[in-house]
Amino acid sequence: MVTARLAVRYEDDWTAHSEAYDVYGNYLAYSVDNNRKYALIVLTAETLDSAIELVRTHETVTSVRVLDHRESATAERGSATLFVESSFREFPPLQLLTFEGFVPIGNPSLRDGWVVVDLLFDDLDDLDRATSTLEAVGPVQVESLSETFRYHATPDTADVARLTEALSPRQLEVLSLAVEHGYFELPRNVTIAELAAELDVAASTVSDHLRNARATLIQFVVDHIVDSAHRERMLAD
Repeated sequence: MVTARLAVRYEDDWTAHSEAYDVYGNYLAYSVDNNRKYALIVLTAETLDSAIELVRTHETVTSVRVLDHRESATAERGSATLFVESSFREFPPLQLLTFEGFVPIGNPSLRDGWVVVDLLFDDLDDLDRATSTLEAVGPVQVESLSETFRYHATPDTADVARLTEALSPRQLEVLSLAVEHGYFELPRNVTIAELAAELDVAASTVSDHLRNARATLIQFVVDHIVDSAHRERMLAD
């Protein structure tokens, strides 16, 4: 078996124009009925309202419901969950793939104007056939390829947004400065005292911010990366 991650730029869809707004998205659910497409998607963007307006005003979109809208003073990117109903003149990428008998793994995502999907194939000939199928709607890229079952788990964009909200502006400032000056390198290029002097705070304050930030980040990794990697190994076995 072969697993591959393919990215397609669906030229007739609003997704192809989302790169201009630095939009990232995860599809939570996706369905097609006749010539209508229904999608439940979580979007994140620096200019979230502009991104939502892009979706709402695209010629193929007939209805947009904003189910959740989250913007935080501590996060540069906001997130929203949208239920999008649209019409199409030709079958969208996932329908083309399923009609041809291909098996998507998980739900697609949206990145830099490209719809990204993981697929399971019998062999490389099937991969070539899937690529040719997707080229009917736009350019196609093969982002990764493995001759064993492999699922590239990524955190949900809403979870990433919650992570940035969990880190205070001061924690982010201290963490960014520590990374910039090589605090986490071996050997360290800067001390806690030197970071504190640059920030004009006590060394204990810097130490507390770094400890709390690292605890938040480690918990996120355990919840969303380690657990996913463990599930991947279980499937592979």
